[in-house]
Amino acid sequence: MEINHDRRSSKKELQVRLAEYLIQLEEGNKLPSIRKLASTTHMSLGSVSSALNDLQEMGAVSIQKRGHLGSIVEKISMNKLWNVIEPGPLVIAMTLPMHLKFEGLATGLKMAFENAGIDAYMIFIRGSLTRLKALRENRCHVAVMSGMAAEALCDEGLEIVLTLPAGSWISGYTVFYRDLPPGCNRPLRVAVDTDSQDHRRLNDLEFAGQAVEYRYESFVKFSRLLRNGDADAAIWTVDQEEAYLGADIKQRPLSEHVMKKIGEKSLSATFIARAGHGALRALFTNVIDPQTLLQVQAKVVAGEMVPGY
Repeated sequence: MEINHDRRSSKKELQVRLAEYLIQLEEGNKLPSIRKLASTTHMSLGSVSSALNDLQEMGAVSIQKRGHLGSIVEKISMNKLWNVIEPGPLVIAMTLPMHLKFEGLATGLKMAFENAGIDAYMIFIRGSLTRLKALRENRCHVAVMSGMAAEALCDEGLEIVLTLPAGSWISGYTVFYRDLPPGCNRPLRVAVDTDSQDHRRLNDLEFAGQAVEYRYESFVKFSRLLRNGDADAAIWTVDQEEAYLGADIKQRPLSEHVMKKIGEKSLSATFIARAGHGALRALFTNVIDPQTLLQVQAKVVAGEMVPGY
């Protein structure tokens, strides 16, 4: 890892860069010499030494000097280092909390960062494409979506910083539908949310080769479209099936060939950040324990914990 600085960098800027470097280390790692840090950053030895001392005085890091053996990073405070790097709160863009699985994920994330002493809050934005737009416009630090969407949408300006196990995003998909009247020759009217990368992909696969007329609407309107007869079918998650059931609305699993094609990545919560943000990747890796987060999520889904995010 290198810290890139020009000679005009202020003391605060150097503190930030050093914090970005240190947060990616592990306790017990050897710290590069002050001379090497100064050479890398194009700063004077005194300036680098002073900024490092400042971080130690803040309690952000503890350095143990071992004479000719060099120095080691004795202790790292993730929250204090992060607060140097980002003085404001950590902002995470989530999908709308329309069922308990999403509410449980948001609750687990909030708890993890609170326990680490990091101020974090969620913004809720419909559609993976819209969440990525917010990320690119610097309105959030991280956007959360399925692994399937992340795989399709990540370009050279973005990177995945964390992927949780299958079932952390959703439990699965199902098709809600109404039988067409006998002798009806019109195309099947399918509701599609175009702001969702997953939804567009799933519909393309599930209804390939069929006579289909797509109705492009927000998913929040799917229930009304189905019940009013304005749509004949819609794909959505099994976690919110109660929102779509009506007297004549049936459901079936996605076709087997579709499930084989999309795999478990469609069920995994994936966190995307702007590329090159090693500090953010280190933060998520160190703060988020997947097992603990999934336990919180499961309690919310089971009604054993009140959502809090």
